[in-house]
Amino acid sequence: MSKHKLMLDILKDTRDYYAEDPDNRRSISEDGECCYTWGETHCAVGRYLKEEYQVENWENNNESVTELCDASPETWDIDWALREEAQGLNPDFWRDLQDFHDGRQHWIGADTYFPDNECKSIGLSDRGKQYYVGVEDNIVEGRYDE
Repeated sequence: MSKHKLMLDILKDTRDYYAEDPDNRRSISEDGECCYTWGETHCAVGRYLKEEYQVENWENNNESVTELCDASPETWDIDWALREEAQGLNPDFWRDLQDFHDGRQHWIGADTYFPDNECKSIGLSDRGKQYYVGVEDNIVEGRYDE
């Protein structure tokens, strides 16, 4: 599978997975912090971590993709922490995927407040859709190619 196809598949899977139930599927701590793993949930990047890192007490659980790349034992990348099938992708893609998950403004949950009190459907917000398309464009245009 090409890297572009893999990134597009991961991006779409991330959108579809969290849009179904953002309140209960996003990996957010009781303090509102985004983590790779919280309870039984994982963030967009956390879903692709090696199993041994998908635990709350992992020392890097609340770090950014950049910090994970800095912790890499050999080269500056995140592959050391990812399952084999997700390795080889540009860290900027993983950073943008993490930002997609972490951005509260990208998701509409059951308790989302709307000033006009209209009932909105649960899922991806308009801002989230724009962010998604931006990442998709970056993939297609080769901006994550190394």
